[in-house]
Order: sequence, then structure tokens, then C-alpha cells
Amino acid sequence: MTTRTATAVREPRVRTTLDLPTSLRDRIQFAIERGVAPSQNTLIIQALEEHLARVEQARIDAEFAHMEEDETYRTLQLQIAAEFAHADWEALQAEETQP
Repeated sequence: MTTRTATAVREPRVRTTLDLPTSLRDRIQFAIERGVAPSQNTLIIQALEEHLARVEQARIDAEFAHMEEDETYRTLQLQIAAEFAHADWEALQAEETQP
């Protein structure tokens, strides 16, 4: 999954304050010293963006899972597949006959 970082795209920024547990702050500093990110700010931005991307993907996945249980949606999909079956078959045959 690709994430867009605010550091790569200069967006307007807002200053905020975080109250971090000491152990987390130490882990952030250790990661910075190992070259994971150039700064605490960058690492926190990247972590938040990645987390929020996963949350958004989970929301989308849940919506698709709900569609699978929706009888009206499933009926419509089967109808569309049946209507395009002949065109799909013709496309497959044309593809197979090309050198």
C-alpha cells in the first residue's frame, strides 16, 4: 500500500502538541538514530498516515463484504454478467486468434 506523506507534498501545516509515553518517545528516538526517518515529526506523520490508510482500507473492505451479502446487488451482478457473456466470449476468441 502506497501512502502519500505530507513531507513529500508541502501542504499547509498546523502545529500541535502530543503527550507521548516515555517508552514510545524512546522508541521513536531509537528509530531516528537508525535512519528510519530524518526526524521525530516525519516519523509520526508517516506512522499516522499509514495507520489512517489501513483504517480507510478496512472501511472499504467492510463495505465490499456487505455488498457480497446484498441479494439485490448479487442479482444485478449476475444479470450484468449474463448480458455481457457473449461480448466476453467474442473478445476472448479475438484475443486467441491474434498472432
